[in-house]
Amino acid sequence: MKTYAVAIIGAGMISKSHIAAINNLPNAKCVAITDIIHEKAQAAAQKVNCPCFTDAKEMLEKVPEIDVCILSLPTYIHSDYVSLCAEYGKATLCEKPLEMTVEKAERIRSVVQKTGIIYMTAQVVRFWTGYREIKEMMKNGEFGDIYMSYFSRCSEPQKWGNDWLFDPVTGGGAMYDMLVHDIDFMNYLYGPAESVYTVATKSDTNCYNNVFASLIYSGGAKGVAETSFTMKTGYPFTMTAKIMGSKATAEYIYSAGYDINQRNGAIAVLKLFRDGKTPEIINVEQYDAYTKQLAYFLDCVDRGVQPDIVTLDQSVEVIRTIDAIRRSADTNSIIRLR
Repeated sequence: MKTYAVAIIGAGMISKSHIAAINNLPNAKCVAITDIIHEKAQAAAQKVNCPCFTDAKEMLEKVPEIDVCILSLPTYIHSDYVSLCAEYGKATLCEKPLEMTVEKAERIRSVVQKTGIIYMTAQVVRFWTGYREIKEMMKNGEFGDIYMSYFSRCSEPQKWGNDWLFDPVTGGGAMYDMLVHDIDFMNYLYGPAESVYTVATKSDTNCYNNVFASLIYSGGAKGVAETSFTMKTGYPFTMTAKIMGSKATAEYIYSAGYDINQRNGAIAVLKLFRDGKTPEIINVEQYDAYTKQLAYFLDCVDRGVQPDIVTLDQSVEVIRTIDAIRRSADTNSIIRLR
């Protein structure tokens, strides 16, 4: 079994989950970490006993054995670093959201198509316990006709020296950082949205940090996605999913710590309700979704195929949808995507 040499570019908060995933897998080893802040790169590298850098190009030059790059960088520079990794022929797992604009998302698609690198956006919810079960139940028709779906993702403001996240141009706040997960998962269930209508408010950062987005899909399904970065001190990072169908209703609630890295002791409950039957608590498999995601990506790299659980076309469509949600909030109008 080949052991893949994995490099981390960006040693911010979410890199901890990716490094843990590398350490969890027998066929992966962290061989280099880069961050423009030397102290952050050094602290992360010391924990896994690998070299650190402050320049990604220098890292790629000096550690040529790298097979895979994981990008845990500010959103607005994703296209620059996907392009850099592609220049060196490295398989690339890039944190969500894909980019801040449709134009930059299309740039990534063009680079991947031109160079042929194996690429995936880290839309980790597609690998998350509870959500995977909902996807399987949907595939098997257990819900019947879908009346409505509701997805929510709320927390305190996620601050760790990441001012870029709370800038409407570079990070976009909760609308781009949090809502993107649920828009992606709804697209995973129903396909691309036909239209969106958004009710949202901006916080003092001038980002949309409280959002309700209503979406209609071509198959007739309708859904609402909620996000907030304005919950007050002590409110746990909480994800909720509800599917209301003609045959069954499902409710999933996941509650962690202050941020998504604090998953030890998280509460995760999936319940299924049917007419005339006792409510059922589904025994969901317990595992680390970041490890599951990386294992899948490395398998794709091993087989030399592009991922099909999360495709690049789907990731671009998510950015098109988020862009429409933002424009709907700006104009207080329905935005049609097709």
